[in-house]
Amino acid sequence: MGYFIFDLKEQSLVPEETHHISNVLRLKPNEIIQATDGIGTLYKLKINSLKPFKGDIVETITIPRQKPSIRVIISIIKIPLLELIIQKLTEIGIDEIIITKTDYAQINLKDIISKQNRWNTIIQTACKQSEQVYFPILSIQELDKINYPKNSLNLIGDTQYNKVVPIHSFDIKGQSDITLLIGPEGGFSQKEYQYLIEYYAYNPVLFTPYILRAETAAIVGAGIIKNLSL
Repeated sequence: MGYFIFDLKEQSLVPEETHHISNVLRLKPNEIIQATDGIGTLYKLKINSLKPFKGDIVETITIPRQKPSIRVIISIIKIPLLELIIQKLTEIGIDEIIITKTDYAQINLKDIISKQNRWNTIIQTACKQSEQVYFPILSIQELDKINYPKNSLNLIGDTQYNKVVPIHSFDIKGQSDITLLIGPEGGFSQKEYQYLIEYYAYNPVLFTPYILRAETAAIVGAGIIKNLSL
């Protein structure tokens, strides 16, 4: 069944969820459902009535965030592929997703600002399906304006200019914060790449022996990092 979305202000489910429960799932009074507020709390509710929906909170469980905190920075690519990445990174359990623009990206950030509400809906739906209690933070930022956590392990999924090492060469479990940067289909410009390596201490990493498309690299890379952190 997955989780439902809990409205903290109303102390109940959001209206869209109550419609789904009564008209699609056709649940009955006295059944127990689970909902999340997206910030770490799982609510167990007992359905009292359906129209109007009323439910009693019978249990709340606060779930701590897992370490390390993982964020993925993606250079903007075609919107359908970007939405696929957002959905899959959410299902994997990534903590933060940042959309940025690099030198060879073909789309400007100002052209996607209006998409953010849709993408947050994609995130919520993916969290419900995968039964997660934390919604990843989604933002759109210029590459040189992004702030990095102190002592973050910064990884760049690219093989263009520097010698790369396999991802498992790093002590993933021993980190508190990890950042993965994925470029667009055209990769990074040499000047941009060297700047990232030298100024932000990015480490070029290899996820597979093969050349991956941007959307594949983001999903596979994030999945491997998450798996190595368990």
